[in-house]
Amino acid sequence: MKFLKCPKINLFRRLIIIDANIINSVLSAVKNTFQIIAKKEMKVDKPRLVQEIQKDYDVVTNIGFTGVLEGNIIYSFSEKEAISLVNEMMQGIMNINELDDMAISAIGEFGNMIAGAIATHLEQYGYLITVTPPSVMRGKIVKVNVRGTILLFPLYVSGNNEMDLYFVYKETR
Repeated sequence: MKFLKCPKINLFRRLIIIDANIINSVLSAVKNTFQIIAKKEMKVDKPRLVQEIQKDYDVVTNIGFTGVLEGNIIYSFSEKEAISLVNEMMQGIMNINELDDMAISAIGEFGNMIAGAIATHLEQYGYLITVTPPSVMRGKIVKVNVRGTILLFPLYVSGNNEMDLYFVYKETR
């Protein structure tokens, strides 16, 4: 098993070792799912370890998971990017101009697809997880508190950082 060693972070006061298979599983799942659903190429910036979740966008989706790893998959994006994603998911059947109940449901379903793909990729490396249904939140005052190792994956769709994905986990074995 290959491991990536992250440099010591003063606030954590411990050496954090992250299995590269976890990072690669998240990267592959997000890129493949986004390409299939949104029909766009996505660039993912180098993942980095962070100490807390900085919510920079209007729409936040949280999906929990349990098993060998437990934690959360949290992704956030602008309202504009959310509407664009939902329109791609609808494939021209209808045009969405605002984040109504149907759009929010579609955002949640997108989260299910990402979480399922991550779970499938992780299973190949012996990390069996079960995902929970998504919670989609909107607004500027949402504060997300989590415990565990927090990996940030900045996502670029149109050349700008329109989305962030956080993979928060701790091992239970």
